[in-house]
Amino acid sequence: MARRARTDDELRAVSEHLHYEVSMFLTLTRAMATGVFGTSAINNALLEAFTVHARVLLDFLFSEARYEDDVVAGNFLAGQDWPTIRGTVSPILDAVRKRVGKEVAHLTYARVTVTPDAKQWRFLDIAKDMESLVRCFVAAVPKSRLGPSWHPAEEGG
Repeated sequence: MARRARTDDELRAVSEHLHYEVSMFLTLTRAMATGVFGTSAINNALLEAFTVHARVLLDFLFSEARYEDDVVAGNFLAGQDWPTIRGTVSPILDAVRKRVGKEVAHLTYARVTVTPDAKQWRFLDIAKDMESLVRCFVAAVPKSRLGPSWHPAEEGG
């Protein structure tokens, strides 16, 4: 079943939510990079939020929509071949997709098999790959489909 094409107005509106996801992902990366929270519960909460935002962005960038109201990168790039533009998922991002489901979003028996070394999240490497993909997406999208948060230099004249 073909999905309904979205108008530029709809895309601009939902792009503000996408901007929020990217902003939170990058802010959480910076917060964890400070190391100030050590191994505390606050650091764990930051890491869990980071992984949830990572999963949202990976679904946006690499998934085909499962539901009619799912927002995916292809919505913004009608007539362009997004999979070719973005390339394949990097190994580190592919691992994130799998790990979030097994180690964060669901209580699974797989958690007990994760060694202390494998339990570490290379959040700076994850953020580097994710930011590169987001930049690729933004470069490919017509500016008319992105809301004002994506064009801060243009606000106010």
